[in-house]
Amino acid sequence: MNHCHISIMCNELIFLKQKLPFLYNNFKQLIFVDYNIFDKCNSNDGTIEYIESFNDVDNKITLIKDFNPSIVSKYNGVSVIEKQKMFAVASRYVYDNIDIVWATDLDEFFEKDLINEVENIYLNDKELVSIDLPHKIFAYNQYNIFDDTNDFYIKPRITKHKKGKQYGHCNFETYGKTIKYSNRYLYHFAFIGFKRCDFKFNKIYKNNQKPWLEAYLKAISNKEKHIILHHPAYKKLYTIPYNGDYPDYIDVDTMCKSLNN
Repeated sequence: MNHCHISIMCNELIFLKQKLPFLYNNFKQLIFVDYNIFDKCNSNDGTIEYIESFNDVDNKITLIKDFNPSIVSKYNGVSVIEKQKMFAVASRYVYDNIDIVWATDLDEFFEKDLINEVENIYLNDKELVSIDLPHKIFAYNQYNIFDDTNDFYIKPRITKHKKGKQYGHCNFETYGKTIKYSNRYLYHFAFIGFKRCDFKFNKIYKNNQKPWLEAYLKAISNKEKHIILHHPAYKKLYTIPYNGDYPDYIDVDTMCKSLNN
């Protein structure tokens, strides 16, 4: 089967260095839409330059860096309108011969075996359209995870491709039959990096998390390995120590240290 991965992004260099080589080796097509929603410009951390200098010998990469939300009139999905429009633009570039579209965030990683498993799932269920995966959500560093006693699903990131389909932001479950697949996880490094968290809370979520951020900074200063933090959206969900594995292509130590630098 042919797989396409869509990424909407801004200043994702640290994650791209870990994820792009893996995506390139395992996907037929990669589409990147780069846009800073708040400052209305492109990434300024080297993201663009990294992609443009990547050795794209098989012509797999489409990089859209001239995204203009003011000229996009048809779009769909949920959450931030600009993100919905970014998906609408990316949809125009998906090859007709693609079978499956993925749209994991660049801070979400998955194991290579998942790709074959997804193909088998679709082969065994012709009615299936989208697949939802549980998340292991990390905070502060790679050793702390929000308690996943109950699998934590957010939105499906995988869907069957349909020629001419305009994909939306976080609405793959609306396209048809959707299953929750529990044999694999997305390793989601959502709340690692003080500056990233500060930006999310104050610019995106617009909710005051000052005590949360202060606890984070104190733990960095004290060089602590573990920390207890509540999930910003679920006050009863707290971090616990994580001693499990990670996808083997990630240099997780370098990545997390860079995020917290």
